[in-house]
Order: sequence, then C-alpha cells, then structure tokens
Amino acid sequence: MCGRYEIYEEIRDERLDAFIRQATHLSARLCASMKTSGEIRPTDVAPVLAPSAIRRAVGAFPMQWGFRHPTKGMLVFNTRSETADEKDLFCTSIDERRCLIPASRYFEWHKTDTGAKERYAFRAEHGTPLYLAGLYIRMNEQRVPCFSILTRDAAPNIRAIHPRMPVLVPYDRAEEWLSRDTDFHTFVEQLSLPILAERG
Repeated sequence: MCGRYEIYEEIRDERLDAFIRQATHLSARLCASMKTSGEIRPTDVAPVLAPSAIRRAVGAFPMQWGFRHPTKGMLVFNTRSETADEKDLFCTSIDERRCLIPASRYFEWHKTDTGAKERYAFRAEHGTPLYLAGLYIRMNEQRVPCFSILTRDAAPNIRAIHPRMPVLVPYDRAEEWLSRDTDFHTFVEQLSLPILAERG
C-alpha cells in the first residue's frame, strides 16, 4: 500500500516543472485546488500525466487521489496490479485510462517487533523524479477525474520494510505505458527500477 507521496524542489526537473505548470493552468480553469508540492495524501488533487485528447503526446491534468467505492463506501486509493482487470471499477481503465503520478518519493510504514511504526521514504537511486503507475476513473460528482496508484510485490531489497510497493515506470517508457496498445500485465512484469529506502 502507498498512503503518502511527496513532491519537493530538490527532486524536480524541467520536465516535471513543465507538467506541473500545465496541470496548474487546467486546475485554475476547473476551480479545483491542487497541491503541487509537499506531502500528498489521499483525497488531495495533484498533477497526473495521461494521454492528451489527440493521443499523440503526454499531458498533465489535475486529478484527485482516491474516491469512495460506489457500493462499499471505502476509500480506494491503491489497486493491486495483479488483479486490477478483475475489478468492475477498473476493467476498462486497464486499457483506456492509464496514468502516471510524478513524485519525488513515496512513504511506507514498517511495524517493528515492539509494535511501533517507523516511516520510511523511498526514492529513485539517482535522485530523479519517480513516476508511479495508476488508473483513473471519472466520478459523476467529481469536478476532476480520480486516480488510484497501482501496487505490486516489493523489490527484494525493500521487502523487509513493506511487502508492497507502487508500480514504478521509468520516464523513457512513459508513452509505452500510457498506450492502450501496450499489454498491461506483460509491461508491469518487465519493469525493474532501482529504489532506495531511508527512515523519514
């Protein structure tokens, strides 16, 4: 599960800054308050990358992290990549509504032997922005689309901290991930991105 992520100045590049500006412009037009820096929590509106209307380029859009399940009432903000296509909510999003969530780092909590919880921050090995794979849907009552972060089994070097992690997509494969012509499960299974953990 990924319950928090963060965008901060030290890990932002020109490309990410441009995406944030684009999403901010759309957010203002939609009168939707969007967080562009600091810690992002479920129900916050944040910049998200998705195919543009003409499907020839990646665009940035304001989207809300998570939504209330229409029948169960629970907040949905993570989705297991292994079973996403079995869920009624996401069976069409698998091909048609993929997205990428830019982040400087994400957080998980590790339960110690004493029962205490320690927070760990996870970041890219070379100090570059992370791009978390997600799926989005449109809810009738929402001004902006809502997204859920896809998760998978954690990489071996961080599995002792938490058994799950977001699906991380290298930016040079962003358009491939966002294309409906790319097989969902095959793509996810091929991904391997070095990730580092530190307390905090």
